[in-house]
Amino acid sequence: MSGFPNPFDLVQGTGLAPSSHLQKVLLSELERISELPSGVDPEREPISSNETGPFEAALRGGQAAEGCALIAEFKQGSPSLGPFAAGTSLLDQLISYREGGAACFSILTEPRYFLGSSQHIAQAVALGVPSLYKGFVISEGHLLDAAASGAKAVLLIARVLKEHTATFAEAARALGLEPLVELHDLTEIPVAQASRARLVGINARDLSTFTLGAPSAAPLRAAFPDAVLIRESGLATPENAVESFSAGFDAVLIGEALMRSTNPKGFLERILAGSRARAAS
Repeated sequence: MSGFPNPFDLVQGTGLAPSSHLQKVLLSELERISELPSGVDPEREPISSNETGPFEAALRGGQAAEGCALIAEFKQGSPSLGPFAAGTSLLDQLISYREGGAACFSILTEPRYFLGSSQHIAQAVALGVPSLYKGFVISEGHLLDAAASGAKAVLLIARVLKEHTATFAEAARALGLEPLVELHDLTEIPVAQASRARLVGINARDLSTFTLGAPSAAPLRAAFPDAVLIRESGLATPENAVESFSAGFDAVLIGEALMRSTNPKGFLERILAGSRARAAS
């Protein structure tokens, strides 16, 4: 694979202040690029842009069965909150997610601020639920790390990758990874379209300030009529998630609320029950 932009240029090109949450994470990722895999062949079958991979299939299966799909996230901290779930048992938490009806897992891999690791994905593989490599991808090494971990999908942030999003999406597919292209601003729709994304997320959180907004599914559905549309961030209650489905999203990605919950299994079950009630009304 070739044609990747210089990671330093990507990070500098965000235009964000060094003190912003996203920029701090990206600068941290720059520092550890040398620790990521290089030239490693993960021996995975490529996936085409016309092919439904296991992550997408799990989401569509959940939607067909329940009227919605749940992506449950494992993370132990964030740049804005610091450590808030440090020491949480990875497998116990993921088993609760699976029992609660999660179609897929999202697992943070950035170590400094999110206390994540690609090894967490490797440990999750045995549970049989497709995982998303939830990182801040700015290099080929990140994609190789995702593939080697056993992840089925990888997050690509359009705010960071910009016109290079398609390059990273193509490289991800060559490694057998389904790209989930994350937008925050609707002006980013063209780069996501160029990437031929089948999984499109919109982050309700401003990645520079980490404040929350209220995204709408309507313009995304018009731009991506056949994609799985995913609402990310700001879902504090099961009711918030159900409202997202009413607004036209196919799936939700929930992290902090589940990590803080004393009963993550029950939290997810309440979302599914709400979705069923919505469908019956």
